[in-house]
Amino acid sequence: MSLVLKLAPAEQLFVNGAVLTNGDRRSNLQFENVAQILREKDILREADATTPVRGAYFAAQNVLLNTRTELGSTEPFTEQLGYLRNAFIKPEHLRMLDEAERQVREGNIYRALVTLRDLVLYEAALLNIQPPDRFQREPTVPSGRG
Repeated sequence: MSLVLKLAPAEQLFVNGAVLTNGDRRSNLQFENVAQILREKDILREADATTPVRGAYFAAQNVLLNTRTELGSTEPFTEQLGYLRNAFIKPEHLRMLDEAERQVREGNIYRALVTLRDLVLYEAALLNIQPPDRFQREPTVPSGRG
């Protein structure tokens, strides 16, 4: 089964470490085989990796992008998770860390990033700081009320 991505004008996409930039119109890309893909909106810049959970996200992201051997190692990710296991006490957060670690171990780095994104948002709320702009979600309005 192939993967189809719909790209906005000028949107960047990272495929197996290469940076692709879409032209001035919306377009669709179809991937027929397995590739390490990360959309621009999912990228955390190194300058924004300023908290423990963001550090874990950044380390997992580097495993996925694998642009430099020293960054593509899982060791920094595993080290960050060790710190986080000592910081988080709620079972649901520890399960999220376990899930992210399992996904990295199995080579499903993108799924690990999705799991860690939720922890990045929780950490931002906990520390009363803004999450990275790209990670912010639109507020949801409960249906049937108002």
